[in-house]
Amino acid sequence: MRFGFRFICLFFPLFFLADYLCAQDFPSGELGVQVGGIYYLGDINKVPFKGTRPTVGVFYRHDINVRYSAKALLSYGKLTASDSKYKSEFQKARDYSFNRNIFHFSMLGEFNFLPFVFDKKDTPYSTYLQGGIGLGLFPDDSKMDRFIVDIPFGFGVKINSYRRFVYGADFLMIKTFTDNIDFMSPRPSEINNMKQKYVSSNNDWMSYFAIYLAYKIDYPQKCPTFD
Repeated sequence: MRFGFRFICLFFPLFFLADYLCAQDFPSGELGVQVGGIYYLGDINKVPFKGTRPTVGVFYRHDINVRYSAKALLSYGKLTASDSKYKSEFQKARDYSFNRNIFHFSMLGEFNFLPFVFDKKDTPYSTYLQGGIGLGLFPDDSKMDRFIVDIPFGFGVKINSYRRFVYGADFLMIKTFTDNIDFMSPRPSEINNMKQKYVSSNNDWMSYFAIYLAYKIDYPQKCPTFD
């Protein structure tokens, strides 16, 4: 029931978004691939970029107009951290570590600081802000928090190649609503046993960064439904 509620909260607004995007008059989209890194911030790691692991992703971006875009992003990577890599005496004594594979899906809106039109020489580049809603899946875990809903937000840059390609870079901070990505948050029956192990009640974060290459896709200005 709890996951069903999260699923509805995530996908119900997307039906309205799809209806809105199909009715736009700005006929362009982009299909892209990206490679980069992902890392976790929580009870074990509090140092940005420490423990970064490779990640790969694919995305589709719909260019609504010269300022606004909508993007669907699917990525795969691994989250990992180990107490043994830190100088803290407490962490050395605790000697805890974890590894989790993650598939992450995001629906993001983008705002271009500069007008940007794919393959136009008079709009060579733009930086942008992005934000939206995400869903993380940990496929090889049977423990709690196999699915997580989160809020990704960040910035990026896109650069025209003057042909049918555009390239750029993305950076996302991902706020989760769980303190258990690292399995450090105890169940109620485990609190006494975790007294010396569990030290924080703050929710975990993830961070994602990548470079990408996208290919322009032309399509009709309106969906057939609206003709």
